[in-house]
Amino acid sequence: MPLLPPTATARPPLRHWRTTALCATLAAMAGAAQADPALRCHTDPAQIATAPGCSATLQGPEVYLHAPAQQVLLWQLDGGTHAHRVRLFGPDGQLLRQWPAVHNGRQEIGWVTPSAGRYHLQADNPFFDTAQAGAAPVQWRLQAHGTAQPTAPASTDRPGGGVLASARLRQLQEQLALATPGQKAQLMEKFWQQVQAQGSPWLEALEGQPEEALVTFLWRAPAGTATQPHHVRLEWAMRAADPFMLQALPGTDLWYLSLPLPRGLRTSYQLVVDPVRYPAPAGQPIGRVQRIQTEQLSALRDALNPQRWHAGSSSLPTDSVAAAHAQRSALHISAHGPLRNLAEAGALPPLAGTLQHLRFDSRQLDNTRSLSLYLPPGPQPAHRLPLLVLFDREAYLERVQLPQLLEQAMRQGRIPPLAALLVGQPTREDRARELPPLSPAFGQMLATELMPWLRARTPQLTTQPAQVVVAGSSYGGLAAGYLGWAHPETFGAVLSLSGSYWWAPPPAPGSTVHRWREGDWFMQQVAQSPKRPVRWHLGYGLLERGVHGEAGLVDNSRHLRNVLQAKGYAVSTDEFPGGHDYYAWGEALVQGLQVLLPAQPPGNAP
Repeated sequence: MPLLPPTATARPPLRHWRTTALCATLAAMAGAAQADPALRCHTDPAQIATAPGCSATLQGPEVYLHAPAQQVLLWQLDGGTHAHRVRLFGPDGQLLRQWPAVHNGRQEIGWVTPSAGRYHLQADNPFFDTAQAGAAPVQWRLQAHGTAQPTAPASTDRPGGGVLASARLRQLQEQLALATPGQKAQLMEKFWQQVQAQGSPWLEALEGQPEEALVTFLWRAPAGTATQPHHVRLEWAMRAADPFMLQALPGTDLWYLSLPLPRGLRTSYQLVVDPVRYPAPAGQPIGRVQRIQTEQLSALRDALNPQRWHAGSSSLPTDSVAAAHAQRSALHISAHGPLRNLAEAGALPPLAGTLQHLRFDSRQLDNTRSLSLYLPPGPQPAHRLPLLVLFDREAYLERVQLPQLLEQAMRQGRIPPLAALLVGQPTREDRARELPPLSPAFGQMLATELMPWLRARTPQLTTQPAQVVVAGSSYGGLAAGYLGWAHPETFGAVLSLSGSYWWAPPPAPGSTVHRWREGDWFMQQVAQSPKRPVRWHLGYGLLERGVHGEAGLVDNSRHLRNVLQAKGYAVSTDEFPGGHDYYAWGEALVQGLQVLLPAQPPGNAP
């Protein structure tokens, strides 16, 4: 699943995205798990037999632990100012889980032990040799553990709200109603054979709604459990007041969820199947964040959908246990013509250009961050190469594979040759401090310290602000908008994807915050200031709607568009059918670059 920004101080609780709340709360959890004689942990596998419990903080790239079967184990890894990929190996040496290197600093990992024995956690930095760089050692801490207990399941026969929305399901229901028990078994077996051949989810036309399709997600209960209660939920990039629960078709092993969705939709998803409870002490209430954390341990790729997105774990064999958890199912509904899933799992070609991973020490901010600089293949004249400056470096490298995506777009003639600087934050907590405009310090550092340093070491980069695009998504989209507005002398074009324009500075001491107060702080700054020499492209997903009466990101972005147009700015928009999702943002970023940096027609290149 895609990952979202840590919680901002001033954001109302109802507006927290799922992983936003998870990251912020777990990062603040104090204390280690209580010692348990059944658990033994050590950084040296030879000392596991005599090791103490797992209550101490462990240092080093690897941890070995002995655990009973069916244990919920929730760990926190702290990589300092670096991002680490984490692998989990089971007692038989099989790779059970893999977490991509998309977060600097603290990272939450967890699993349920399938059997008793020795497990092996391994962390590595895919970008830097941290030993040579003198980085602090990785730290591990067991946050919580306990015997796996199921959550309260949904009923096997949840009310369907009347007539089934899907015509195909209605037909199946009618056939089952007329069949004998023996015929029902044959009907269901034939049904599942058709699903395996055609794939899931189903796509059906909606009468009178040519811009939408009815999408039906399917899940098959394991053999022998059709009459047992299950909890099956769709986990994806759309918020709602109620969870997207699948329900059973009575008397069958079929579970389903039908949703009307826009044609052209591009999204990724997983299914949360029979999650376990958070291992809290008896009598201690389990909060929403803890529930979400343990639900994610049971999130799996849709086994009935053959289209998969690597989600940052492209090296995993698609049929492996680790891939079933790490990867996500892909859905790209055709915008026109016959309804079908256009998603493709093809790998991007290898890089022809160069990609350098750098560490930058800022005197102004007194911190160190990771950068990655992509340069296209071939010689480039001095001071002429357009530049993309993009936030959330690690996620765009691992999940989006941005350099390869840019090269593909260049080969297709969609964008001109350009350089890309991917900017990381020192830690996840720094992301919430730097990307929202809490102060001008971060933007000032980029404009007056980092950019001069970059141009001094890369003379082919443009010196024209109009050819420098500052870009990002979510908090990064907000940062891009603010930096273009605050520093048009450096960043002459803004590419903002799903920008967090709900954000507002924290209230003054002693003042109160309520959910009905006027928001859209950044729009007010734009409206009240003189027009500045910067061009804008806003991309946002139609699924980014609000709940409980709140404005969603789609509403915030439309408001900003209107303000920019009223001020006379050049602004383009892309209301893409999708949500808060790196799977959608990759293509949305290329489309924004096509507008802001159009490719030169043959013969017109400078």
